[in-house]
Amino acid sequence: MGLNTQPRRCLINVVPYMPGKSIASVQRELGLKNVVKLASNENPLGPSPKAMAVFRRAEKMCHIYPEGASPELREAVARFHRIKADQVLVGNGSDELIRYLCEAFVDNEDEVVVSQYGFIRFKQQALLMGARVIEVPMVDWTHDLETMAKTANPRTKLLFVANPNNPTGTYNTEEEVRTLLKAVPRSTIVVLDEAYCQFAGEWADYPASIPDLVREHENVVVLRTFSKAYGLAGLRVGYAVGDPELLSWLDRIRMPFNVNLPAQQACVEALKDTAFVRKSVAVITAAREPLIVALRELGFSVHDSATNFLFVKCPIPGRELFKKLLKHGLIIRPLDEYGLKEHARISIGSREQNRMLLSALRQVVGVPV
Repeated sequence: MGLNTQPRRCLINVVPYMPGKSIASVQRELGLKNVVKLASNENPLGPSPKAMAVFRRAEKMCHIYPEGASPELREAVARFHRIKADQVLVGNGSDELIRYLCEAFVDNEDEVVVSQYGFIRFKQQALLMGARVIEVPMVDWTHDLETMAKTANPRTKLLFVANPNNPTGTYNTEEEVRTLLKAVPRSTIVVLDEAYCQFAGEWADYPASIPDLVREHENVVVLRTFSKAYGLAGLRVGYAVGDPELLSWLDRIRMPFNVNLPAQQACVEALKDTAFVRKSVAVITAAREPLIVALRELGFSVHDSATNFLFVKCPIPGRELFKKLLKHGLIIRPLDEYGLKEHARISIGSREQNRMLLSALRQVVGVPV
């Protein structure tokens, strides 16, 4: 018997988020013991040992509810960025904060501007609120901020910019972002999702969004995460930095106790462990260019990256490549959900993981003559 209750009409246009295939599922399905995941841009070094030591101590308190608003972590983030604690809101990953922004500010038929191949969660969450989502085509796989600014109007509630962008790995310069902020209506909230910002730090023209842009523009919200450079993806912690009044609306709908106690305390320690973050970035930076060169020699078209992953056009369809690599114990991310069936996203791993990837690719696609 079918369900009689009908869902909200806007759900018809919403497709579930497709996370990268897990190591455990590949082990179960193919009977493999050793599986390497290069699909979700996780840190090949693992988590900060100092953060994990604090996590293990906090486990003893797991019978007690965490502080709902994560005040200790908010204070730590504020000290780290030299801002005030009321400019910070902590979430269960950046995904939760993206959802809160849409729930707090987007009414049915409001407009939300996104980039054509911007992070897909922006579009999914906006559609969930019944928004009219306007996708602006990219230029050379990079957000066209000039056109995005021209598209924004008084009905535009949110404008999302992932910088650097997932899945293309490209970034917009400080000059481009500042020009965008001058051009959009003040009533439009510009969300800068900077999940991969640590890996773009070597470029001098990458924006100094915190504290500069946040201080200068009350309609800017910057999102950061502990999932990438900090190596804490499994703890699911992100934070937003912005105008206190704007963030207060998100706090009204924040789920009670949204970030667990060990995660809060581990992230406080992770912020202090700057040496671990520097090492994580250095490992990726050292491996990135040699991996790009090797992939190009195998017939892949690889765009330059400001992140810990590579956006590649494959010699065979991305999903076909994904399936073939699974048999070698390797997981990559096909990009069919973006409409990019010839492309894939490949995380940059450790030296050994990258060697394993290239060895498997030589068997799967062969070496061009």
